[in-house]
Amino acid sequence: MDEDSRKVTEEVWLICPNSTEVRRFTKNKNNKDKFFEYMFVDSGIIIGVLGAKPPLMKTRKEIKIEAARKEYQQLIISGWQVTIPKW
Repeated sequence: MDEDSRKVTEEVWLICPNSTEVRRFTKNKNNKDKFFEYMFVDSGIIIGVLGAKPPLMKTRKEIKIEAARKEYQQLIISGWQVTIPKW
């Protein structure tokens, strides 16, 4: 695991290469599982002019933190970039 994927610990936002979709990775701080940590991965689409309105949230999933780090790394490799919070 490289340094970038270890950064996915509290909250990070990514935007896709053509600026039409964002993902927010957020640690589930209310997790009741004593063995695994989980993250929420929210996906949203950009509507209107970029930045004029917040993205429309389409999906939310809860996954183990290691799976979230792998997904984050795959997105970075495919051209997604860290961005500022969008909503």
